[in-house]
Amino acid sequence: MFRKTITGAICLLAVETFAAGPAAAEAVFRISHQLEGGGAESMDPYDTNRFWPPINMVYNRLVYAGPDGLPLPELATAWHAENGERAWIFTLQEGVTFSDGSAFDAVDVAYSIMRMIDPELDSPLRPVLENIERVEVVDPLTVRIVTKAPDADLPVLLTDYRALMIPEGSGETIDENPVGTGPFKVETIEPEGTSVLVANPDYFRGKPGVDRVEVIAITDSVARVQALQAGQIDYIDNIDPKQLALFSDTSRFTTQKIETGEWEALIMRTDTSPYDDPRVRKALRIAADRESIIKVVLGEGGGHVACDNPVWQGDPYHWDGQCGQDIEGARKLLAEAGYPDGIDVQVFTSDVVDTYVSLVEAYQEQVKDAGIRVELVMTAADGYWNDVWMVEPFFVTGWGQRPAAQILPEAFRSGAAWNESYYANPEFDALLDRARSEPDFDKRKALYVEAQQMLFEDGGAFIPYFRSVARVFRANVKGVDPVISDSVRWEAITVD
Repeated sequence: MFRKTITGAICLLAVETFAAGPAAAEAVFRISHQLEGGGAESMDPYDTNRFWPPINMVYNRLVYAGPDGLPLPELATAWHAENGERAWIFTLQEGVTFSDGSAFDAVDVAYSIMRMIDPELDSPLRPVLENIERVEVVDPLTVRIVTKAPDADLPVLLTDYRALMIPEGSGETIDENPVGTGPFKVETIEPEGTSVLVANPDYFRGKPGVDRVEVIAITDSVARVQALQAGQIDYIDNIDPKQLALFSDTSRFTTQKIETGEWEALIMRTDTSPYDDPRVRKALRIAADRESIIKVVLGEGGGHVACDNPVWQGDPYHWDGQCGQDIEGARKLLAEAGYPDGIDVQVFTSDVVDTYVSLVEAYQEQVKDAGIRVELVMTAADGYWNDVWMVEPFFVTGWGQRPAAQILPEAFRSGAAWNESYYANPEFDALLDRARSEPDFDKRKALYVEAQQMLFEDGGAFIPYFRSVARVFRANVKGVDPVISDSVRWEAITVD
């Protein structure tokens, strides 16, 4: 729908808002999404093509991540380990109902978690929670999660933004009939147009602050900014920090800048030539000046250096490595790999996210002195995550903040569904297994640090930075806490 031109997108949005506008008495919150799935977005929270942000507003987790990344109560009120961390007991909220009026209880929790790790479904959650052996219903408000090996970080893993609860037996119908415990209920789902959610008056935390949420497809990042400036949407969750100057009028807009563990990367498929050679991979990574890339792509203070390591500086297991630019080292590695005259590579990118094109452009400039000749290949935003991501041999990606115990197995364990670099290293996998089962924190941290160092030596991901996220919303929008998007309390938002 919003595909032909930027102007067309804005005009069409204005017409739709006028034609289908709600009654004046309604409080409406209008946001956009990028149509990353090309119209195939799913309301199944365990699907690889989940529809953000409606899913985050319709469903709840047992626990969610606080500002420090540690779990806070949501559908669970308390939890504790037993049997040497081979099992975790979760106590559930009383009086919670699904949007269809049915009661939420321990049976739904057991069903949801076992579906997350079902081998036949092969959800992206499976490598994150694969240590779970079974879920036992103790009573209607208590579950026991039994693991195959001790798992000190299981509650942290359950803060995953996709670890959402659905009704027992609903797996085959949840996409067509999205029933959750969240603050909003589905009225219409139209990924290529406008999806509409309405307030759930029986939400266990209280009635939401707005009556209606409209989620509007706008694929182009510039069009999203123009739509906010024109008053056609109320909120952009993540924009190019350099665009903050466009919203300096505090009488009209509120801006937030949040240090996060969100990262962007250039991904090499390690199962594809020439990236199946670890010398080539490392050369392509160490040839770049990451500080300069941050300044060009994100602006001064827009992020923190990451040494090809997805565990951010706020995580207790973070490896504080050094990764300065090494042109001569890159040339030497390329020569050893059979490229004495340098190498030509194509990097596939898109404006599906504001910074994806500028990241490749900055990288292209940084590595040329090492004999690395980069061709930028522009692809459509519409369907990028289906047609390019994990398909092309060298492409741009982005991840939200995740704890070490989650991101390392989810993105780098052999065979994981979202192992986008197709990295396969049995020694790395064994380190993760040992870390997960290690009860002593210091010993567990040492194992996770070793795994991060291993990724820097031979991994297929060039991760130059962790982003400081820039968020903008209209001044009449209140209640947006300065936290990562997966932890925003949507029910607290109001629109005057």
